[in-house]
Amino acid sequence: MYNNNNNQLRSVVQHYRRKGLSKDFIISAFSFLGFIAFLFISLPNFGFLPSDPILTSLDIIKPSLFWSLNCRTRCHGEGKLAGGLPGFYTFDKIWYKSGFFYIFTDQPDQIKLPPQNSISSGFNPIIIKPLSESPNLKIKSWFSKESIKCFPDETIWVNAGVSERSSEKEEEEFIQEKRRLLHYNYKRFNWEYHHYHFLAEAILGGIATLDVVRNNNTSDRHHDKPKVNKFSWNFGYSNTGEDEIRPEDKQWLFIPWETEWQDPYGLNQPIVNGLFHNHFVNSALLSKFTENDQWVGFERLAIIDRWASHRYNPKSNEWNKMALDVFSLLPASSSGAAESIFEPYRNNFLEYMHIKNKHRKEKGKSINELPKIIHVDRGHSSRHLTNQSHYNIISTLEELNKEGKANCVIGKLEDMDYVDQIKLFADADIIIGVHGNGLTHQMWMPSGGILIEIFPHGVFLRDYQVIAQVMGHQHIAILDSKIYTQEEWESEPGKLLASTGQANDQNIHLNKGFIGDLLETKLLELQ
Repeated sequence: MYNNNNNQLRSVVQHYRRKGLSKDFIISAFSFLGFIAFLFISLPNFGFLPSDPILTSLDIIKPSLFWSLNCRTRCHGEGKLAGGLPGFYTFDKIWYKSGFFYIFTDQPDQIKLPPQNSISSGFNPIIIKPLSESPNLKIKSWFSKESIKCFPDETIWVNAGVSERSSEKEEEEFIQEKRRLLHYNYKRFNWEYHHYHFLAEAILGGIATLDVVRNNNTSDRHHDKPKVNKFSWNFGYSNTGEDEIRPEDKQWLFIPWETEWQDPYGLNQPIVNGLFHNHFVNSALLSKFTENDQWVGFERLAIIDRWASHRYNPKSNEWNKMALDVFSLLPASSSGAAESIFEPYRNNFLEYMHIKNKHRKEKGKSINELPKIIHVDRGHSSRHLTNQSHYNIISTLEELNKEGKANCVIGKLEDMDYVDQIKLFADADIIIGVHGNGLTHQMWMPSGGILIEIFPHGVFLRDYQVIAQVMGHQHIAILDSKIYTQEEWESEPGKLLASTGQANDQNIHLNKGFIGDLLETKLLELQ
């Protein structure tokens, strides 16, 4: 065979030499053409040329002439349960195909899976199989047209809108469970419509559980961190020499089932674009990936499921806050760290929105020469201050402005576009307002700020206190013109939880002397 190939090559060279071409020129030309052919055939296999522009940094696993090198791809090896809590379980090297998840391992006895309905509300069972059946070991032919896709880093899988369970009995139990929860929390099942639940529970909860798992896995701490360079396996990253790739720059977001996850105000789409850029897979794209029963692999996958969390997590049930149990595991929530786990994501988002970014030199101190106070005005909503109370807070802020003690801004968010809203909060020191969705914007205030939240009579909810806890802000709850302390609400968990109707009290009172003294005190602390 070798001699035949040599003879054929010699014949070709002699043919072209008779046409007046030199031997060196002919050999150089063939070498160049061979190199071009190598690039054409091999680069797609290394993930340099993804088939879809949205799939930058995604490993497309196909056999190649350098199959042994291509095996360096992630999603290679034994799968496992990496950690997490119900509704936030995280798996390493897990595969998905046709509605089922698969873990491939030669040590099945070492994998103790939690109850299925603590992982997923719908019918997405996890099946354990031998490692020899792993998809990335089954493609052996160099010229096979088969390919599998592997997401080589961390993925947040938002499981709302998941398909129904496998039997009528299971489905009926599932429906009853949803009704029980909805009795306390009257929201539609497709809860992504609400900006707070999408960003502050699903996304922030996913970021939190991945952070907890990353810190609890010794293999993560000692593993060589990937570098970014022009020969990166993950082609979509910025070429920054030998800099380390940060987790927030690699993560993917999956919304695999829900097609109408954008909220009516258009706030969720910029969040996805700004936090994940093109690392986003929706239901249509997942269907495209798997239309021919193709495999999709995940190096690390966090499955986020609201109803699974509420079934099993005690704090989630006490306070009706999906991610509260996960947030309580974060070091920042107890140590008062100056920078929250969300700060790098905030930095990325502000850069995406072309908004100047500022950071506090010290937690609890003003970021501005003159502290900036933002009042979130809910004048036209169903939950707002009485006319007199509204006048009290506006006149107090005007006095602080005149005295040169603060830069006070009235934020009527309904009259502002989204970019201006984010810009307003990006350099805030104090945010004050009635309990409501606008307080979610505290996520764009630099860590170490102050949130003053005003509640209707007899109502206390932890929606925005939870965000403040993760973000490293000081949270002050105001109830009947008094501070409702953390010691008080911790001693009576859930006592003041309210239905939507109760929380929409339109007659919230606020004493001018009380709010004036409180703001004066906080301004002194910020100096």
